[in-house]
Amino acid sequence: MIDAPAKTLDRLFAEHPRQIGETYSEHASHAGYIGTRMLLAGLACLVHAVVPGLFVRTASNTVDGIIELMAKRTAHSPDSSTAAPAVMLENPSN
Repeated sequence: MIDAPAKTLDRLFAEHPRQIGETYSEHASHAGYIGTRMLLAGLACLVHAVVPGLFVRTASNTVDGIIELMAKRTAHSPDSSTAAPAVMLENPSN
């Protein structure tokens, strides 16, 4: 029963990064970067909602960039069956 806390910690902090071929710090860096970009794009969307002439393409450009980054990372994953596939969403304006 002593192994239970170690297994839980491994599952919470190391299992997923290991599955995609990254260390904990590499994964934290990538996730932090993407999360920060998403937060800033969300703030730009809120400003855009009030003043439509500002940040016209900021959110969509950010989403496109994140999708491209995630697709590249997934393609380089040692076990791509456990990595979430990049999903390309249909642009309703096309």
